[in-house]
This record gives sequence, structure tokens and C-alpha cells, in this order.
Amino acid sequence: MKKRTKMIRWLGLGVLGVTVALLLGACGGGKSASGTAAATAPTSQGSAPAAAIGSASNSGAPAPTNTSAAAQGEQGGGDAPTTTYSDPVSKFRFQYPQAWGKTTQPGEAIRFTGADEFISVTVTTTTQAPIAFAQADAAALTASSPGFKGAGVKSYTVAGTNGAMVAYTWQLPKSAVSGKPVPSSGNRYYIPGPGGKIAIYTYSSPTRTYDPAGADDFANTFKWL
Repeated sequence: MKKRTKMIRWLGLGVLGVTVALLLGACGGGKSASGTAAATAPTSQGSAPAAAIGSASNSGAPAPTNTSAAAQGEQGGGDAPTTTYSDPVSKFRFQYPQAWGKTTQPGEAIRFTGADEFISVTVTTTTQAPIAFAQADAAALTASSPGFKGAGVKSYTVAGTNGAMVAYTWQLPKSAVSGKPVPSSGNRYYIPGPGGKIAIYTYSSPTRTYDPAGADDFANTFKWL
């Protein structure tokens, strides 16, 4: 819809330019009309400014990969394109940034990773309520997250159901971009499902750009199938 509006606006400017050109041509000759029409013609739709193109091509830095491009879009306040992952075994789906790569670790159902961010899902079956299970799971989270500092488990409505959540900070040992440790923040959600299932959904990104509301938005795309 936005592209159509912009195109209509540009067409309007073109008509205005032609009208002005004809008026000037009537008064001062065809040469003046030609110059006016050239001055008012819009640039090619979607083309980048020449200065930006020159800066990118002459910087000497390698072109960003799809993963880093998605991370820059998210961290810079833009909306990175998302896509949907559906798990045929554990029967769930959720959305994640389209350019992130699959980096599933042992014990997980799925993990997608950006530059220094990730979303992971692990599914287990338990007779415990989400908050009791989350409290027991805190030990595993502490062991797997260097420098872990948790805010405490709390009941939390997520993905349209009553689950649990723990917000925490930790230290990513090595950045995929700089190779240095990265102070990071995360939300770990516990989403109950059918037959005693619980999905452990974790979202983590560098603390300097962390957005808890954005973490909630991703977690709320989770659906049991």
C-alpha cells in the first residue's frame, strides 16, 4: 500500500512538471520547457542515493552476511522480515527473523541465531505447573549461561496462555561479529501445551540493544499445532 501511495505521488509530480513545462514552453520556447521537465522528473524508484552507494563500496569492509543484516535491522530499530518455522515432531510453530541461521544444539527442538542473538525452543513433558517447572529449570539455565543473574521466576501470560517467565542477564562468551564477550539479556518463557507438554522458549540479545517488549512479541507468535 505504501509503494502504491508513493508511486501515485510521483505520478502527480510528473503531471505537474509537464504542465509547468508546457506553460513555460508557450511563453519562452521549447528549450526552456525541456529543461523544466528534466528538473522535475523523479529519480528511479527504490534507488539509493549516490553518496550512500559510494560509501558502501569504498569503505573496504566486507559486505554483511544475511545474518548480520537481519541483526542490524532489528537492533537499529527497523523491522527485519520474519518467517514461520513449523516443527513436525513436537507440533508447534513460531516466527523468527528470516535471515537468521539454524544452529540447533543437543537437547533443543530448534535454535535460530542472528549476529549475537538467538531464539531457542526445547519441548519437554511434565506433571508440574509452569512456574514450578521454571523454578526447577533455573539451575540448568544458570549452568548454561555464564555470569547468569536472574530476576526470579514469575507467572506470565504468553502465547495466549498462563505460563511462566524469567528475565536474566548473562555473558555471551564470544561474539560472532567481534570475537569478544558480549553482555547479554534474555527472557526465558515456559509455555504449557497439550498432554503435559511445556515449551521452553528463550530469546536473548546484547544488553545494549535488548528490547523486552520485542522478546514478548516473538514469544507471542508461538502456537501449539
